[in-house]
Amino acid sequence: MKSNVFIVVAPLHIMNAIEAVEYFNTSNNILVILHIGNEKQLAQMKKMLHFYDWDEVHYLLLPLKSVDKIFYARTVNRTLDILDKNKIENVFVGEYRSDHVNHVVNSLKSDEVYLLDDGLAQLNYHKEMHSTSLKVKVRRVLYTLFLYKLKPLKYTFFTIFDIKNEKIIKNNYNFFKKHIGSKTVEHSVYFIGQPIVELGVMSKEHYKKELTKIMNFYKGKKFIYILHRREKIENVKKLSMELNFDYKEFDNLIELEMINATVIPSHFATFSSTAIVTLPSFISESDYRAFRIKEEIINKKFINNISSTYIELEKMGLRIESL
Repeated sequence: MKSNVFIVVAPLHIMNAIEAVEYFNTSNNILVILHIGNEKQLAQMKKMLHFYDWDEVHYLLLPLKSVDKIFYARTVNRTLDILDKNKIENVFVGEYRSDHVNHVVNSLKSDEVYLLDDGLAQLNYHKEMHSTSLKVKVRRVLYTLFLYKLKPLKYTFFTIFDIKNEKIIKNNYNFFKKHIGSKTVEHSVYFIGQPIVELGVMSKEHYKKELTKIMNFYKGKKFIYILHRREKIENVKKLSMELNFDYKEFDNLIELEMINATVIPSHFATFSSTAIVTLPSFISESDYRAFRIKEEIINKKFINNISSTYIELEKMGLRIESL
């Protein structure tokens, strides 16, 4: 019997992998979790495992140090020997932009490759893959010398998005919709955080000013900040004391937290979190808005991606507020 291999790097990938199992009615399903040793992210991913009884689950550590990257291809090949590469029907993969993940996928012989949603980054995939910088090209040449198997993938998107000029199969989240129970709506705002300061997109000072404006927009409503797993809790804790708001740190994806919740907020807000797109699939009672960050306060290297993200969100019909 042929296997179906699901390669994931983040909790959202596992959620989409489970939806793929449901949609394609696959069997002999093997989950390969690639990770960097981040305990918080691993904990969230492991929580997702109880939704489906995988036939096999394997963990593969991604390289961080330069010396580890040199030997990574050999290490991966030894690890992948646990799989019968001649008996793989389909490969489903998230975070396929990574050269390390690309090498893993190209090391497996499969009939088809399906790309799982990797958040809003999905919308820029084609452009990113065909307009690589000189630095990226040089890096890939070096990786090839280290026995990386890097070549373009022939793929089909399994996605919630309508992506032009791509072959897609729509993910309607039918599996997880079955878990939705009755809800009570409270008069409050859940602001979905992102590691914007941690990634250097915006300074702490500007982040505080923009968040203050959003709180004023929702004046009169209880404001609750939802931490992203990669945000530094000390930063948010300090902001909560200065601006007087509550915050929550979920053990699971916010989508699953809301599916399981009996009480939900009347409003969801964010700068540009993918959750503002996925949540309406499960929670139709709430209001959803994204808040546009002014270009003059964004680190220049992020401007193009963030601007294109807002354009795509507007195309989807999401309300974008300017501060």
